[in-house]
Order: sequence, then C-alpha cells, then structure tokens
Amino acid sequence: MRALPTRKLDKRIITVWRLSALINTVLWSAFALVPLGIGWLVSATLRDAESHFAAFVLGWVFAAAAAVALVFFIAFVVIAPRVRWLRWSFEVGEDEIDIHKGIIWRERIIIPLIRVQNVDTKQGPILRANHLASFTVSTAAGAHEIPGLAVDEADVLRDRVALLARIAQEDV
Repeated sequence: MRALPTRKLDKRIITVWRLSALINTVLWSAFALVPLGIGWLVSATLRDAESHFAAFVLGWVFAAAAAVALVFFIAFVVIAPRVRWLRWSFEVGEDEIDIHKGIIWRERIIIPLIRVQNVDTKQGPILRANHLASFTVSTAAGAHEIPGLAVDEADVLRDRVALLARIAQEDV
C-alpha cells in the first residue's frame, strides 16, 4: 500500500474553521433558544395553572437545548478543527495530486494531472483576514479543494499544477 501524503495545511486554518463553526453554532443556537426563551418568559409571567405548567416544561426544554448547544460548541468549535487539521494531508507530485482527509469517514483522492481541466485559488473574508487561500482543482468528475494554504503557497501551487497539467496533456 502506498504511503499517505505528508504535506500539511497551514495551521492558521484551525482558526478559520473555529470561527466558521462558532458563527454556525451561534446562529443555530439562537434559532433554537430565542423562541424557547421567549415562550418560557411569556408563560412564566402568566398567572393561571396551565401557563405555570407550560413555563415549567419550557424551562426544562430550554435548559436541555442550551446543554445541547454547549455540547455542539465544544465538539465543533473547540475539538473538531484541531482534529480535522491533524487528519488533513496532501501531496502534489509530477503526475498526480494526492489528498487524504476526514475524521470519521476517511477519504483518499488521487487526481491524475492529465485529468485536470482547471485550477484556481480563492479567498473569502475569513481566509483573507488570516492570510490564507484555498486551492481548487477541477476535473470532469468534479472539483477538489485544498483549503488553508498561505496565499503565496497557494499561488505557487496553482501555477505549478497548471504547468504540470499542460505538460501531461501535451504528452498524450
């Protein structure tokens, strides 16, 4: 069996993944907790017995939802980005690109350079703030992204893969 690729992503991608997960966790938690909290507060201010019981139930549901949100925060913001970075590796050879990634479902992608149709780099606002870029290789079968490279490294890699793909296609 062939050895796994050894080249790692820039470590700053952990911060990008954490920030992205934090934004998602806060938004989804707000969508779940705000309506529950409002319902709980409204039912708690009413004086009849049914509202008192509803406030009791909604209080427990709110507490359970807040606990779930905390678990998601710890799992996806604190733990997962570091583990994801540890499990991500790639290598660009003379004939192929080898990508190895995944935490639970491991994935190994080998892209022959002769199949490469397009290469590009891109940056969103969070990547740009961390001086990182993503490198994308497109083939007829789809696109494959290598996230979290230093901007200059992504540009060099894009140009190198474009040149190697052109040479590989000329040799056919």
